[in-house]
Amino acid sequence: MATGAKTDLSDHGQRLAGALLVLLGLAAGIIGAVLFARAVRDVDPHSWQLPNVLPSVVAIVVGLLALLAGGWLYARGLSRTHSVPAVFLSPQEEEKVIQEIESFEKRTSGELRVHLASASHAGGSILEEAKRTFEQLGLTATRERNGVLFYVAVREHQFAVLGDQGINDKVPPGFWDQVVGRVSQRFGEGQFGQGLVEGIDLAGEALATHFPPRHDDQNELPNQISRG
Repeated sequence: MATGAKTDLSDHGQRLAGALLVLLGLAAGIIGAVLFARAVRDVDPHSWQLPNVLPSVVAIVVGLLALLAGGWLYARGLSRTHSVPAVFLSPQEEEKVIQEIESFEKRTSGELRVHLASASHAGGSILEEAKRTFEQLGLTATRERNGVLFYVAVREHQFAVLGDQGINDKVPPGFWDQVVGRVSQRFGEGQFGQGLVEGIDLAGEALATHFPPRHDDQNELPNQISRG
């Protein structure tokens, strides 16, 4: 059975600022849509002289700009809250995390996955949900039982790391707490990609000692970030 550790990564200031941007984006989008719809409705198709259509054209342009601004603010707000798997990591951060996963698996026969979960975990059951995800991703099926899961509940800003039985038999007590501490420190600074990179690196150091690469080693699981 996989065991590990968890922590709460909430940054209420960042989430509040992000939520405010989301609300502003929605408001701007609604205002823009209303202006645009009214302007189109008021255009007189029988009179295309500039003085007659200019107010409607201006209103259409303003409406479109408000829609675009609303969309931008909404996207920025989601990014600031880090509460949606799709925007939890920037493209640059995701690329670095995947590179670190690949580096991890070159140093060891172990397998590692990062999962960004959107589901809510009522009752503090993130570890139980992480264990279910551990099995669903095939991490219990590795030959040496040396799979590792980095599980992020993005909506609740909680993080858990799990290792399979083969790893837990070899690493010292409290090892996963060290990994969680490293990740949570960076997450608390808003450096989500860097936190995952450093946590994966720390786990890789331990697995490289206990599970060095085998001559017949195969990549048993894809090196990617899963979401769900």
